[in-house]
Amino acid sequence: MNGNIREYAKLGLVHHMLYQNCVNDPVYHADTLARFASISDIETFDFCVPYAEPWRSKAIDAVKHFSKESAYAMHLFPARKISLGSIDLTERELTKIIVRDQIEQAVKAGAMSFVFVSGADIPEHRAEAQEQFNEFCLWFCKELEPYGITALLEPFDRTVDKKFLYGPIDECVELVDRVGKIHNNIGIELDIAHLPLMGEDIRESILKCGNRIQRVHLGNCVLKDKCCPLYGDMHPPIGIEGGEICERELTIALKALLEIDYLDKSKRNPLVLEMRPIDGENSIERTIADSFALLDRAWAAM
Repeated sequence: MNGNIREYAKLGLVHHMLYQNCVNDPVYHADTLARFASISDIETFDFCVPYAEPWRSKAIDAVKHFSKESAYAMHLFPARKISLGSIDLTERELTKIIVRDQIEQAVKAGAMSFVFVSGADIPEHRAEAQEQFNEFCLWFCKELEPYGITALLEPFDRTVDKKFLYGPIDECVELVDRVGKIHNNIGIELDIAHLPLMGEDIRESILKCGNRIQRVHLGNCVLKDKCCPLYGDMHPPIGIEGGEICERELTIALKALLEIDYLDKSKRNPLVLEMRPIDGENSIERTIADSFALLDRAWAAM
């Protein structure tokens, strides 16, 4: 492909995946988010903030100084344990309390979108849970509307690792279209790393989602070797041995994103690399550099 991929997209990174200990240490979370601002060659990023003060406020202040497009993520919500389509009224109301708080932080930080998930599947009551999740989505979009924030549903696997309610691409598309008839601030954040875990074809998934895609994550997963410590939705760097996404799959995804006009010089939509550094924080800079180089090679191969 001629030209630089940066002419077609805003490249970005995911803070809480690069700095894994954010989940356990609010001090580390706020400090590394401030350091993250020194990365000059990105135009967008995904983030979340800790619950505890004063580190929450420090994290938000750091984000405000980025002057870059940002997406808030529900990374610290216990989605493996709680379904946002829970059939239990108390769980649903508790979920709304937490999500209202997270919306408040997203607004304070100036996020333009809010990436959300469906949470735990309820196989024995899936149809009812999906109806409840539809109601949650309607509520969520209404809560976000006054702030000009778009809700972005992120599809996950239902059977391998996360085991979330949503779910297959066809069902995600149907849900977004259903909610979209009432609220226009909803779309899909498509993570390429999740598609092998979902049993979905990369190109077909992108074409099915079409213009519903408003943010893209480029990542990797390990599916074939269940004994591998990186098995499942662990987001190892693209191209590692035993991973499902390498340069070839990345090129397939980029071609499909061009086909649906997601990658476009006039739009420059977000293209966010999401990866976990194999050797911890000491290898973050190298992991970022290697990942961007691989993206450039995949782009050049088209």
